[in-house]
Amino acid sequence: MNKIFNAAKIFVTVIFLCGIIFIGGKASAEIRIATLDDDEVQVVEDMGEIEVIDEKAMEIFRETVIQTSKFDNRAFHQDIFFVVPRFTGELDFLGAVEKDSLKATGELEFWAVDDNGKDTHTEYPFYLVQDSKNMVLYFKDDKKWKKMTSPVAAKNFVDMVATPNSQELEKMMAFVKDVNVLYENDKYRTLLVKLDCGKFIDEIKAEMAKDPEVQKQADNPMANSFLNIMEQGFRSADVWYTWRVNKTTWQTDTMSFNLSGLVQNIASAALNDPSTESLPAELREVFETLAFYSEFKAYTTYLNPAAKSKLEVPKNVLKAKEVESFSDDSKSKKK
Repeated sequence: MNKIFNAAKIFVTVIFLCGIIFIGGKASAEIRIATLDDDEVQVVEDMGEIEVIDEKAMEIFRETVIQTSKFDNRAFHQDIFFVVPRFTGELDFLGAVEKDSLKATGELEFWAVDDNGKDTHTEYPFYLVQDSKNMVLYFKDDKKWKKMTSPVAAKNFVDMVATPNSQELEKMMAFVKDVNVLYENDKYRTLLVKLDCGKFIDEIKAEMAKDPEVQKQADNPMANSFLNIMEQGFRSADVWYTWRVNKTTWQTDTMSFNLSGLVQNIASAALNDPSTESLPAELREVFETLAFYSEFKAYTTYLNPAAKSKLEVPKNVLKAKEVESFSDDSKSKKK
């Protein structure tokens, strides 16, 4: 059972790190926890039957994206939850985006119950600093602060947090499959947005095709199987979010993401892929749990930009030993 928990922990850590990038980017500027009323919940439940695109709603969405994208100084509080039976993960952090940079600080926590009913709780405080040159992650593990640096991640990430230009806005619009206006008055507008995950994976594949390092793995069976699993999972998934905007300031007031379908479908695709047939039974059990019982949701709260003062990395943390992996410091680099 410990192997299952460890495998799930690794999987969830990857999801959460991707969540920082996804939700900390253009789509999630300044945001607050969404609360749906009964009618809104019914619309969400019926989304799978929506086939006709509401052109008027799409124009309203376009206006909202353009108006809110004018802000390049934004701060937010993010909660990302991942739940399966006997295992829960939560990523709770404050973040701030300013032009093409991101700062964040918070905790990644895990709770688990083993076969004997014993509860375990682990937490990893962290700071993240990203600019156009480097993405630096400081994290506390076993009472020690460690540091990881990734120039490649920063290069790919900088375009996501920068204020989008007109061409980028049009690309963002292309990723939207459908929009419903849930509620609108003189002050607020609440939208339900359904994303086209097939176009997301097409974009990912197109970017990978331009990367020389990725092309070196073109004949790697494991890499190809991974990409195939991701593609199947994305193309069959429904991802939606609710978005509430204050029309008097054109700043985001509320956002809520439901990413459960994406995780479930990727895990299901992994179960059905021939490359995973030889996996140990315990690992296949992990995929089965993810495919049928997992929930993955994110809630974000808009903060005053003054909250950025809480994101500065303390001096003692800046002195952290640099490592190449999350697991231990056996590969520590010499300064």
